[in-house]
Amino acid sequence: MTFTPAPHSAGWPHPARAWWAVAVLTFAYIVSFIDRTAMSLLIEPIKADLNLSDVQIALLQGAAFGVFYTVMGLPLGWLADRKNRIRLIMVGATLWCLATALCGLARNFAQMFLARIGVGVGEAALSPSALSIISDNFPKERRGLPIAVYSMAVSLGTGLALVIGGGVIQMVNAAPPISLPVIGAVAGWQAVFIVIGLGGLTLIPLLATVREPARRNEDIAPGAGVSAEIEKPRLWPFLLANRDFFGRHYGGLAVCSLLIAGVLSWAPAYFIRVHGWSAGETGLRYGLMFMICGPLGTVGAGYLSGVLARRGVRGAALMITGGGVLLATLPLALAGFAVDGWTALTWFSLAMVLFAAPGGVAVQALQEVCPNALRGQAAALYFFAANMIGMTFGPLIVATLTEQVFSDPMAIGKSLGVLAIVIGPVSGLILLSGYRGYRRMTEAK
Repeated sequence: MTFTPAPHSAGWPHPARAWWAVAVLTFAYIVSFIDRTAMSLLIEPIKADLNLSDVQIALLQGAAFGVFYTVMGLPLGWLADRKNRIRLIMVGATLWCLATALCGLARNFAQMFLARIGVGVGEAALSPSALSIISDNFPKERRGLPIAVYSMAVSLGTGLALVIGGGVIQMVNAAPPISLPVIGAVAGWQAVFIVIGLGGLTLIPLLATVREPARRNEDIAPGAGVSAEIEKPRLWPFLLANRDFFGRHYGGLAVCSLLIAGVLSWAPAYFIRVHGWSAGETGLRYGLMFMICGPLGTVGAGYLSGVLARRGVRGAALMITGGGVLLATLPLALAGFAVDGWTALTWFSLAMVLFAAPGGVAVQALQEVCPNALRGQAAALYFFAANMIGMTFGPLIVATLTEQVFSDPMAIGKSLGVLAIVIGPVSGLILLSGYRGYRRMTEAK
């Protein structure tokens, strides 16, 4: 893979500074995913210690985090379009790291629920600002790869959460009981939250090294609902003028997020319950799969999108988004119905390469059609549409299918398979149906 940086003389930030910003923001996104997804590997000990059901676990993984993550994303996206974005991210990172550590101090469902709310509110500050910063560091024809690099943190962070969490659990299980000053004795799962939460605070000084770039407003095609004379276009008139694209794009991603959140929340428990893997084995094997296959799909799709865009192909990002979701449906379903753990992991690996492909290009499509003054808000609305639906209901659907439909905790794989079969095709087709509106907005004058 080769990359030719944009000429510094074009007035854009120096490539080294631009890519340093991408690296630091990607690291911050990785930390955020470690903090939000570590719980998926700790389901069984949390259930046992706090006496929780699968539905309560689903609420902790989904609604407690997702509702506040998505709702707070809208005002924080508005701030990202008006205030210093780096400072906004630093405040949010401090909050989510401390809230993750507080998850390790929870003694009941209510306390854990409140701590998860704090994680969601803090993390809501990151992506709207980060995507806006990246877009102001790179011209649009070279934006696909850096956005894809940032987006691959979803897979890297999830994988690291599993690997680190599994390793810590193994060490804790082999060590004498842990007792902390003031706090007293803590269980192994509590130690995991405390370690990763406080450890994440190391990213704050790194964020301080990133410069706030100048805001840029590239030309928007006629008919897109924005004129050259409008310096500060308004979000809702812009969205309504282009609802043939935004309605389908946001809607398709919201449906897709049901599947993403369901798989992320329950796949580790599937390996532990059904296939008999230990938490350490699941974290290492499933986590490494995430760390390899996820970035491969995300960065590969971003690179392919950039190549196609430079060759004049319109709508490449949108086509890769919808196509990736459609192609991933079958291997995801087969993974849920696999007869052994290694077969399931093989199918998950193929599905992850395909399913991770839309990770960067889906939001890239939004950045391409939005004026600068709306990019942070458009990204926040993207995360709102996806996460309000996906994080709230995805884990809950899997838990409900397992407890109420199959009435068997060992049927969790079947629940994941059914979710893939139903949701995948619907999401992919909705996303692809937005191509006409996308093309209208990006046609040259």
